[in-house]
Parts: sequence; structure tokens; C-alpha cells
Amino acid sequence: MKSKNIKIGIAAALGGLATVPNCDVTIGLYDPVIQNADSIRLEQRLMELSQTKYTGKLAWGAMCYDPAMPEYMDYGCPYCGETIKEKYNSWTIFNINQIEEIVGRIKALGYDVVLDKTEFCPKCSKKNIEYPELIFQFRFSPKANYHVARSNIVNEYQCLLAFLSDQDKYSGARGEEYAIHDNIAIIQKMTGLGKDLKIEKQ
Repeated sequence: MKSKNIKIGIAAALGGLATVPNCDVTIGLYDPVIQNADSIRLEQRLMELSQTKYTGKLAWGAMCYDPAMPEYMDYGCPYCGETIKEKYNSWTIFNINQIEEIVGRIKALGYDVVLDKTEFCPKCSKKNIEYPELIFQFRFSPKANYHVARSNIVNEYQCLLAFLSDQDKYSGARGEEYAIHDNIAIIQKMTGLGKDLKIEKQ
């Protein structure tokens, strides 16, 4: 994690356990300690981004392509091992895997985050949810409650990763690029930062 004139103490502890809601198993996760100084720094950076225009160049990405039709396939629950037969299509499962990889990269930066996939398993969620969502949890201190955001959108996780990596733009699925300056609402949604921030229209 980069630091701008602020020394941030991080003690990463591996091997912690957390109970998945409504599921009889536990999963391992990181339990890093990130000082409040980092949340203050990110609040300040979010404010700066909201008050300025992006002046760099943004790639358009691929304009024309022929997407393959999604096929319904089996999904294996990572918590209880249950196999859900042909409920989700290949795009959905691909997005879950891609989001999980992005969240892993956010963890590698030292942030305390959890990605809960319980809703995708009728056994763990105790019900058959027609439109399940990934539940993303984020916090700056082990004494704080997790900020909870529900999202199956890969770009929202890409935006958050870029912001936490001190970048000012991020890429979409087709190589197109977006400025974080124009997507402050995503950072607010995913982290809880900037709740009282008045976003100036660019």
C-alpha cells in the first residue's frame, strides 16, 4: 500500500476464522490492522478527486465483438461443497471468479475485506434466492463494524482496487478506461467513505 506523507501501521495476521452467516462451516480470512490514518488519507483523496477533472487520456477499448452465448453450468459452493445444478450461466460464474480475484488483490494491499458468496447457495442461505448477490465487506479497523455493499458488477471492484492502489483510472472488460474522478459514487458505495461529500458535476 502506498503512503502520502502518512505513516500507516499494518499488522497482517493470517489464519483467522470467520463464520459465514446461516452456514455451518467457517472460512479463513485475513485480519489486518489498518490505522485510522489511512481512512483519513483516503477521505482526503476522495475529496480531491471529486473536485478536479481527469486530464489524462482514456482508452475506448474494443468497439465491436461477437460475444458467445452463455451456457448454464454447475456451481460448486465453496463453503458447504454443495453442487448447484445449472442454475447460473457461464457469465455469472466468470464474474464471480473475476471479482474474487480482485478482492484477493485488495487483501494483498493489506485491507480487511470479506467477499460473502452465501446467497448463491440455497443450502447456506437457507432459501432459494432468485437474484443472488455477492456481499462485500470492508473496514479500516478490527474494532469497527464492516461496511457492507452488495454488488455483482466487476467494474465496481476494479474501480475500488484502482482507488486503493492510488491510481486515477481503471479498465473495463473490453479494455475501455474510466476515470475515478467520474465514479466517486462507486467508492462511496464500496467503502462507506465520503458519506457527506458533495460531488461537483464535471
